[in-house]
Amino acid sequence: MIISNDAINIEIFNTPKLADSHNEEIKSSINEFVRVFKITEVKLDISFCTKDEIKELNKKFRNKEAPTNVLSFPDTAFQGIRKNCIGEIIISMDVIEEEVLNSSKSKIDHLIHLLIHSMLHLLGYKHDLENDAILMERKEIEFLSKIGIQNPYK
Repeated sequence: MIISNDAINIEIFNTPKLADSHNEEIKSSINEFVRVFKITEVKLDISFCTKDEIKELNKKFRNKEAPTNVLSFPDTAFQGIRKNCIGEIIISMDVIEEEVLNSSKSKIDHLIHLLIHSMLHLLGYKHDLENDAILMERKEIEFLSKIGIQNPYK
């Protein structure tokens, strides 16, 4: 799947059925994200992988011995918040499906939330420190509410 316009160039690899069947919703969410955050350029590769594959990547790049739902890799190291969203995002649908099992979240809402979460990381938002986490969560919650997705942290 490819999402492309004047400001956006996103290529999605190993697209799961969920993303294919909600293609327009994903595109709309990304376009709104670009508008709301006044992003000048988006160049992303988004890859979907298995739980085992993301566990390996998490170990290699973050030294964490567990699978995670998503990993973000900015194109360059930078400080602060920037207005372009360039890099790579790796998502495990296996982990997403496990996470929604015992929650009230839908799979597509959770997928879009994690995509937005990752894109915020590529803009420079972090959640390592408490103040950064509060800011990033607030940005996520405010944006997600604009596109009809409930607070994912409740």
